[in-house]
Amino acid sequence: MNLDAMYKLTHGLYVLGAKDGERLVGSIVDAVMQVANKPVAIALSCSNTSYTKSCIEKTGEFSLSVLSRKIDPFVVANFGFQTSRNVDKWANVAHFEDGGLPFLEDNLATFRCKVLEKFPLQSNTLFVAEVVAAESKGDDTPLTYLDYRSYFKQDVMDSFKKYTEQQKGKTMADNAKKKWVCTVCGYVYDGDVPFEELPDDYVCPLCGVGKDMFEQQDA
Repeated sequence: MNLDAMYKLTHGLYVLGAKDGERLVGSIVDAVMQVANKPVAIALSCSNTSYTKSCIEKTGEFSLSVLSRKIDPFVVANFGFQTSRNVDKWANVAHFEDGGLPFLEDNLATFRCKVLEKFPLQSNTLFVAEVVAAESKGDDTPLTYLDYRSYFKQDVMDSFKKYTEQQKGKTMADNAKKKWVCTVCGYVYDGDVPFEELPDDYVCPLCGVGKDMFEQQDA
């Protein structure tokens, strides 16, 4: 099978939102289409490895924010290149909540949806959902998956590289403000990795206690 043929079935790009308890989660999706007028319903396909998909299965609801061609590439990188399992993606972008669900502030349209049916497949799960609320905003051209593959992907990748470098620098700066201090004698460890983790076999050179007796303090 020539999978390139499948890319000719292009769709828009959307930010999918859901909730995990009190946490907001989300991802980038492209397989969305209207399937009925009564009730107004759409179909959404999510990868079975998606954390957002697992949250939708628990709550039975989700949001969609339609992206325009003018969207900041980082938005796509933020929601597409990392997982909500351990990253608060919504903290990185301007957003608002409606009906308990998150929406991107910079959008062409928004949809709040309630799942009616789900159909598990080997790689994906197809949700059929009723649109319970929809708003249109702006007249810009929607961003498509074909746009992404044709010219937008490199910008997205570059923005994510810049973001990860900034995060790494921030972590190093924060760690540099920490020090390991022996709680028994007050000795300050100043070895090669003073802020991340002490070696497992490390002992205090003054009183001889092990790493478990050290704690991190502000430098």
